[in-house]
Amino acid sequence: MTAVYFANHTMIRTDMSSQESGFDPAAKEQQLRSESEQWDTSQPEAARPDDIPTIDLEAWFTTGSDEDLDTAAEQLRSACEETGFFSIIGHQISSQDMDATFDQVRQFHAMPIEHKRQILMDRPDWPVGGMGYLPLKNRKLPARQTGNVNEAFIIKCDDKLGMDDNQWPDPAFLPEFRARVERYAHQMEALGKRMLPIYARALDMPNDFFDQAFVNPLYRLRMTHYPAVEADPENAFGIAPHVDTSFCTILAQDRPGLSVFSERRQVWVNAPVVENSFIVNTGELLKQWTNDRFLSTRHFANNNTGSESRYSIPFFFNANPHHVMSCIPSCCSDENPSKYPPISYAQSQAVAQGE
Repeated sequence: MTAVYFANHTMIRTDMSSQESGFDPAAKEQQLRSESEQWDTSQPEAARPDDIPTIDLEAWFTTGSDEDLDTAAEQLRSACEETGFFSIIGHQISSQDMDATFDQVRQFHAMPIEHKRQILMDRPDWPVGGMGYLPLKNRKLPARQTGNVNEAFIIKCDDKLGMDDNQWPDPAFLPEFRARVERYAHQMEALGKRMLPIYARALDMPNDFFDQAFVNPLYRLRMTHYPAVEADPENAFGIAPHVDTSFCTILAQDRPGLSVFSERRQVWVNAPVVENSFIVNTGELLKQWTNDRFLSTRHFANNNTGSESRYSIPFFFNANPHHVMSCIPSCCSDENPSKYPPISYAQSQAVAQGE
């Protein structure tokens, strides 16, 4: 993987070169990488209540009324334009499901390393890259010279790849792991799709505006272990500063560790963990689709110091990799022309990652 700035990782078959599309993703990636190397992340602050707003989805998910949709959409619009990050509650994913998934993730990472390395990501004898086990101090997702102080297990699906195409640990060691992870992935996909009308309404578009693009979405589920470490400049980040390439990322975490750049206050803030919530952020795909109207906010992840590990499960949600995205009509005009040509994820972000 040649890109070092983005957090996601995709192996996609492209059907048209980036040069033919009129967009140079490699140049874009280099620009973002150069910017990231200049960020000063040394003094993050505790987040204020409005740094990462909370959106309650329960009313819209329960009633489906236009009034409740408008309320959620107004809050989401403000969050995506001003912060790029927000928490969601009332999402109807049970705490029992979340706890059971975290339990399986912890069991996976507690396995002996020789078992995990049997399903190593990008090993030569597996036909699809970007899935499987990513070891500690890996230099991917995003790449850095010292490596990222985390280990992860990653699955992905799209219009061509299904669960059977992924690598899985031996069920003799983790008999419940695959079923639990598949259930959680399907729940996250359903949650992402249920949120699409909110994004559409927030952009003053019909409720079904995004539906066709997400018939066969590309998604990636990353199950990450951040081991406890001593404070050390060489181990500064669990995941180095970056922006995501996704339409949106839906993150579950068991304890604090995420730091986000506040565009409004121009400072880094430590995101709190809200009980029974997910943190959601916009990625480069939606930023580009909205003609830079919605923010794609820089962030990084820390390890805990002391004796306790932390775990997080981000779900990276994208449109079908070959769906061509033209600028959303409400986001461009004669006075504000589109900055990007019609382009798919496979031609843009995926190319920028060296896929």
